[in-house]
Amino acid sequence: MNFRHEQFGLSLVELMVALAISSFLILGVTQIYIDNKSNYLYQQGQSTNQENGRFTLMLLDRQLSKAGYRRRPDVTLEQAFPAGDFTASTGSETCAFSAGQAISRVDSSTICIRYQPRTASELDCAGTGISSANASAIAKPYTTPTESFVEKITIGNGNLVCNGTTLVEGVAGIRFDFGIGAAGTREVTSYTQTPGSNPIGSVRYYVLLASQNNLRQNMNSQAYCDWIKLGDASANCTVPDDKLYQLVNNSMTLRNLMP
Repeated sequence: MNFRHEQFGLSLVELMVALAISSFLILGVTQIYIDNKSNYLYQQGQSTNQENGRFTLMLLDRQLSKAGYRRRPDVTLEQAFPAGDFTASTGSETCAFSAGQAISRVDSSTICIRYQPRTASELDCAGTGISSANASAIAKPYTTPTESFVEKITIGNGNLVCNGTTLVEGVAGIRFDFGIGAAGTREVTSYTQTPGSNPIGSVRYYVLLASQNNLRQNMNSQAYCDWIKLGDASANCTVPDDKLYQLVNNSMTLRNLMP
């Protein structure tokens, strides 16, 4: 005798089991997607910080290397760079210098530098060239320019700014230390944040980079803690947000200011 078992549809139990299995599969795939996306954003944030750090160091090295450059080596720094308040080459920022001073401290995160244009095509940190009168004055080698470039480098709204122009985004902080030594020598004996009237032979700087978004996922940030302890080694470290932080530093000898 043949018995036929015909399938007329799914029972409620079978349907519930199928829905449960598919739900677990969907949740698993969704979690994998979320984890992969979080990891991608984390790596992207780290990469952006590293790139911004390299670019910031390159810019600061380039501009600091120009500080104190004068077209006539037979002219003293005091003659080439008189005392006074000078407006930055671009923008309305004002920098105060004493006679012969080519780099001055404004505060812990702001410095001013000045230098003479090397050629008529010279550009300042904001990409602005010299005036036509200045270009005529330096048409020949070893001539004296009518004015020098003045640059004010600082931090503004999470960016590295020079003469009011944003150069690098994602810079949460910057700190300048100045290498000083005895007058008339090439030796730097100590670093300080407040050089006063001491001759500056080098600049050491620390730059704190921060991601645009909160990507740290509640992990500890040693870079931020190291930044806090630069000012006070015994300070307690409390990270204010979940941004990714990275700390880079470098030093630059101001060869144009050395005797």
